[in-house]
Amino acid sequence: MTSGRLPRASGQRLPSRLVLALVALGLAGLAWLTLGPGTAGAASSIPADLSAQVEIRSAITFQLDAPWTGPPPSRVSVLFGLPDGVVTRRGRAPFEVDDGRLTASHRWRPRGTLLPGAEIEYRFEVRDADGKVQTESSTVTYIDLDLPWQTQSEGLVDIWWYAGDDSLATDAANGIRRGLDALQAQFDLALQRRTRLVLYADGERMRADLGRGTRPWVGGVAAARFNLIVLYASEFEWGRSTLPSTIAHELTHIAIEHAVGEPPRNIPTWLHEGVATVVESSVAERFSYDDIVDGAFAADRLISLRGLTGSFPVRSGGALLAYAQSNSFVRFIIDRWGGSSITQILDAYRDGALPDRALQQAVGLDLADLEAQWLATLGLSDATPTASSGVLTTVSTVALIPTQP
Repeated sequence: MTSGRLPRASGQRLPSRLVLALVALGLAGLAWLTLGPGTAGAASSIPADLSAQVEIRSAITFQLDAPWTGPPPSRVSVLFGLPDGVVTRRGRAPFEVDDGRLTASHRWRPRGTLLPGAEIEYRFEVRDADGKVQTESSTVTYIDLDLPWQTQSEGLVDIWWYAGDDSLATDAANGIRRGLDALQAQFDLALQRRTRLVLYADGERMRADLGRGTRPWVGGVAAARFNLIVLYASEFEWGRSTLPSTIAHELTHIAIEHAVGEPPRNIPTWLHEGVATVVESSVAERFSYDDIVDGAFAADRLISLRGLTGSFPVRSGGALLAYAQSNSFVRFIIDRWGGSSITQILDAYRDGALPDRALQQAVGLDLADLEAQWLATLGLSDATPTASSGVLTTVSTVALIPTQP
């Protein structure tokens, strides 16, 4: 485990009640364009100084300073996106040639959701009469640089935090280790790409950095596309046992999407959240899910699993019940067919299977038959679960973030 204070990058300026956060990330608003490894073509490279200035909640300005001889170029562009050439976009960069130097800049205002902690890779492309030349790539982290970030690594996870003593990072590392151990032991799942965990001590500041439209009850976001988890993690609100289990929960979402592909291929929300709650409970119990399911049955409030395939209720009571039912149903599958059955279901989704087909390939039953058998184990064979009620939201990742257990 390594640690250190985050260096300042060149060119950058430096509630006691349960909160249920169901976050629709809206990542499509970024309008990324695909750039494969061969897009650069036969362009040669030029030495250059690259820098980027981050204005959190507003913009990133990419800058180029390079030696230049001969006539001015016809066009300068910046190419930027997520690392490893996964996705990128292009922007025209106004430029000047003066005293043997070429300078250019492009100010990008993200129109969609760009999460704090996201790493952006960028490079410049210069076109002249002889063709085009490119710089090497550089990276910039979209983060609030007014905060004194510290970093610590735990395996493939980099922990970023800025307030509190080292015990906060120790608790986070504990959740990472135990969560990933449970994922590997129970489901043969692991992170496949380096992932960043960003911990905010101020919930309001985190929501402001997440961008306009973030609801006041949002407590965190997990996004496999960015290999990133952002959490409100005040030690005064969370308590020592809750942060590790919550981190284990969110890492499960990332690991599932790493394994299956992002965006997730038809993975029902009950499966995503059921596996995540099983993993979180291996670290520490946050909620008595069985008691919640029993109480819902007594009140005739069970939700149909078909109603939990793509959406969860936003209202707190319905959302918590949705998590509890997902947990109970996934544990039923594990108890009956073993943890490997979950891995087989996810493998089927990775290969493009539709929901019922994925279940039939793994356990030989469709969702309706599985639900009937699950209800029978609860002694609820005559029960007819209702459709999910309340305001629904389509989610790419759902975060269950309590301020107190």
